[in-house]
Amino acid sequence: MASVGIAITAMVLLDAPAQMTALVVAMLATLGAILPVTAFWKISVHTSVSAGAVAILAAGINPWWAAAFPLVALIGWSRVALRDHTLGQVVAGAALGTLVASGVFAWLT
Repeated sequence: MASVGIAITAMVLLDAPAQMTALVVAMLATLGAILPVTAFWKISVHTSVSAGAVAILAAGINPWWAAAFPLVALIGWSRVALRDHTLGQVVAGAALGTLVASGVFAWLT
């Protein structure tokens, strides 16, 4: 998280495109939201980050990117099949990632 903070600082100082900075800040916010949940319950970071990325692509580039959400389901299935997470942890991760990442991205752009 520290390296991402340094990257955001560099992006602001070097006047990176607003959408790129918003993307990195949104993903950092997603990780920040996951951290306290993970302390008590093993929410799926994989589905959270992938769902957040798809939501940002759909909001920031083209709504057709929402068609990539089945890939998030595939990632979730793999986490359950590997017995690394329960279905609830995967669904919660996807929901958290979608809401936090897209919300922060929309707020910053």
